[in-house]
Amino acid sequence: MNKNIKYLLFVRFLRSIGQGLLIVDFALYLKAMGYNGFQIGLVYTFISLFGAFGSLLVGVVSDKTKRKPFLMIYTMLLMIASLGMLFTVNIYIIAILSAFGSFGLGANGAAGPFSPAEQALLAENIKPDKRGVIFSLNTALGFLGMSIGSAFAMLFSFLKFKQNNLEYQLPYIVIFVFAALTLILLLKVTENYKAKVPKSSSPSPQEQSVNKKENFNLLKLIGLNSINGLAIGLKGPLIAYFFAVKFGVGAKHIGFVLAITFLLSAVLSFYTGKLSLRIGIVKSVFIQRLVGLIFLILLPLAPSYILASIFYIFHQIFNRSSAGARQALTVSLVRDKRRGFAVSINSASMQFPRSIGPYITGIFFDADLFALPFFMAAFLQGLYLIFYKKFFKDFNFPTE
Repeated sequence: MNKNIKYLLFVRFLRSIGQGLLIVDFALYLKAMGYNGFQIGLVYTFISLFGAFGSLLVGVVSDKTKRKPFLMIYTMLLMIASLGMLFTVNIYIIAILSAFGSFGLGANGAAGPFSPAEQALLAENIKPDKRGVIFSLNTALGFLGMSIGSAFAMLFSFLKFKQNNLEYQLPYIVIFVFAALTLILLLKVTENYKAKVPKSSSPSPQEQSVNKKENFNLLKLIGLNSINGLAIGLKGPLIAYFFAVKFGVGAKHIGFVLAITFLLSAVLSFYTGKLSLRIGIVKSVFIQRLVGLIFLILLPLAPSYILASIFYIFHQIFNRSSAGARQALTVSLVRDKRRGFAVSINSASMQFPRSIGPYITGIFFDADLFALPFFMAAFLQGLYLIFYKKFFKDFNFPTE
């Protein structure tokens, strides 16, 4: 493992701590300021839409230039956004700042709209046959950081503050400090990628054939991600709000559950990398997500917070831990010169439908229809599993 990989993995870890804080506190902060489920859902929708459009732009441009500068830009935006959140209670300004920082999405340490550049830069430093292991390790470190962040959110809720909502503002100070550290680490990363200028305006027949095959794989990925993205949007972003409204619990209880969830997800993600070497990425993804789907169906049926949290933990650890393996497959669907584009397509095709989910879920929650979003998500993720195995069961990693 070269030093660039180590730096990028550590950047992911540090960034994920702040995201772990906000997956607990972001929706609760907005709720504490008096906003309802519909309004909070709209904020999440705006953040997701911004991320979708941004990732498309970053993926295409980074393939033609460099990847590292985009990560530097994102980190500086994250620092500005986290400071800005300390000085505003206006919902519109909060939405804009949160879009810049990808606040509240629980992205497992990913660089928001700039994630295509980050994944492409990481893939550049890894041999194709090792991507499943390294990307799973990358995911595991992200979950570990999210676990630590969620534990911090729980700790902050125990502290007695004289100033109202200070426990919900502290995460932004933590995010600023860790963002400054990641900026220093990114300066140490060396990028070897050079965009290749085509020698002629028209591609060769061989180039056209390869492009056609890659484009077909990307089209299948877009279809799958559209289904999966909507499912994630329905069940994921407002989970802390769901626990708070349905069971009357706060950050100390929610933070504890999420900390355990992400810690166990980190462990399972690491073993997913090993499992993918033995039985292949597609089979490992299918098995884990099938188990996760069963617990998703049980989650809204739970009569108590304890039982609901247990179902949630098992759903998440089996569902999320396959993320690294799925990323490894995505970056291997195309050649290096189109890798940023592939990751941006992967991200945007998930983010656009995902952005609709919180809006719908917020409406259902305000109407006390708590189970419906989860059942809709379960149906969609069942479809995703069927087609994922069908589309990619014969996929082989490239040799270069």
